[in-house]
Amino acid sequence: MILLPASEFTIEELTSAYNQTRTDYLIPMPMNPARLHEYILLFDVDLDASVVAVIDQTIVGLGMLGVRSETGWITRLGVLPQGRRKGTGSGILQALLDQAKSKDISSVWLEVIHGNEPAHELFRKFGFRETRELIVARRPPGTINTMMAVKSAHKVRYLQHDEVLELHCHRQEHMNWLNGVETMRNVGLLTSPYFDPASVLGRQELPQLAGIYVEFLHGASGWVSYQASTLQLKRICVEVVRGEPTRTTAELLELLHRLHTSQDAVIENIPDDECWLGYKQAGYFEVFRRIEMVREPAAPDNS
Repeated sequence: MILLPASEFTIEELTSAYNQTRTDYLIPMPMNPARLHEYILLFDVDLDASVVAVIDQTIVGLGMLGVRSETGWITRLGVLPQGRRKGTGSGILQALLDQAKSKDISSVWLEVIHGNEPAHELFRKFGFRETRELIVARRPPGTINTMMAVKSAHKVRYLQHDEVLELHCHRQEHMNWLNGVETMRNVGLLTSPYFDPASVLGRQELPQLAGIYVEFLHGASGWVSYQASTLQLKRICVEVVRGEPTRTTAELLELLHRLHTSQDAVIENIPDDECWLGYKQAGYFEVFRRIEMVREPAAPDNS
């Protein structure tokens, strides 16, 4: 087995290999080249530091490394059926950690789907420890709204992209890689009229971020930001500035979904806390969970 930089392969080759690693996965999550290209740009994936495993000129596995300052993120790690039980996963993971070390990255993060015990144990073996569980959930269009938020809303301010970014810059909570301010900034780069994503992105819709900031009669306040396409709301983030987290979250989301009644809504990697109870009150249901893990500098080297 040889390990090569992912930058030596086309987006189409990487997409095909990734999809083959997920054919019998707990949650398949297939991608097309446009979606993978967007994923790489949004989440700061360094293709030169990412790895593809090859046996007899055939791709048998891959893993990607996101890089943001002194922090790294391992993602899209997978092994094709013909590469399993040959140490492929361990080899890819070690190579990604070596790349992180060469870039003076102080901590490396990743998520593993809850129930994927082989991967979970592999990450533990390499010094990763669990930090929290994260939830992926959705809300179908047509979910019935209550009148609670409409009756209690005092002031509603509509937010443009730059205003949303400013709010994200001041969040107090540790945000998962998918929802960090760097990701939100990258949404702006993708939607810029000066951005040339080449032909791989085609004509897909890339809307900017929007949001609402609400003050309620009962004294609570907060905001919700999102990215709205014709069919879907995504990158939904809620921040409760003041007030009871569950109620305020539910009311913010109710107002959001009164503005966007026809779109399916998806949230990724939110913690299981009081705000999640508000999501459920607003009609969201859990699809699956991920376990967030981190490897700090003191972790043992398995090379």
